[in-house]
Amino acid sequence: MSKEDVMKAGLYCVNVVFAVFGLVTAAVGIWFFVQLAEFVGLRNSNHYLLDYRVYWPQVAPWLFILLGIFIMIVAFCGWCGASKESRGLLGMYGVVMLVIVLLQIISAVLIFVFVDGEYTDRFIKDTVYDGYYNSQSNPDVYRQFGRIERKLKCCGANDARDYRSWRNDLPLTCCADSYYRATCEFTDKEANERLGCAKVAAVYTKIISSSIAGASLLIAIVEITGVVIAWKLFHSLREVEHYITERKEGETEC
Repeated sequence: MSKEDVMKAGLYCVNVVFAVFGLVTAAVGIWFFVQLAEFVGLRNSNHYLLDYRVYWPQVAPWLFILLGIFIMIVAFCGWCGASKESRGLLGMYGVVMLVIVLLQIISAVLIFVFVDGEYTDRFIKDTVYDGYYNSQSNPDVYRQFGRIERKLKCCGANDARDYRSWRNDLPLTCCADSYYRATCEFTDKEANERLGCAKVAAVYTKIISSSIAGASLLIAIVEITGVVIAWKLFHSLREVEHYITERKEGETEC
């Protein structure tokens, strides 16, 4: 097996990893967007008619989705470049991959700085509090808030005491075994030990965002490896082309 074949095989493997990572990144971005939309849907839209601010938790999913799609396209370009031994595709692949690495680093830094901060806590908590108060008068929001309580194993916006002002018991969604019970009393130990949904949701948002940002930084190392392999294959093909050209010229002269 020649040196070029080894580099092509290595580039194939690296691009498969890229494509899988891009697919996973886009899928996680979509999942993150859906989960966040479930929270945002709790809000009273009339309170936010004139709110044009950009919130990083809402921007992060789109960054993941666009980055994932972009990575899959570039991975396909690298695969074709290695398969067809095209120096043009390989050169373009190397340059674009460097841009992707730079974008991943910038995105990860922005997520660590802005998403994992007080501003995100305020956005998530305000959204949950608004949804909680909206659930008192809107049956659809009440059911949706209950689904969030089941999913996150939380109770109320701040804690179980939030329900004391307007009902005599806790909703069944605050109880661990609510599927088998008819009531959930305020004295229920499990329900009263649960954290409020605002705090739990803020923590989950930070964990998900930080995990994906960290994974992006790790995959950037693999991407740099792919750039190095593509660069070496690019120069190797140029040497082969130069050798063939010189040989043809010599044969013509004879």
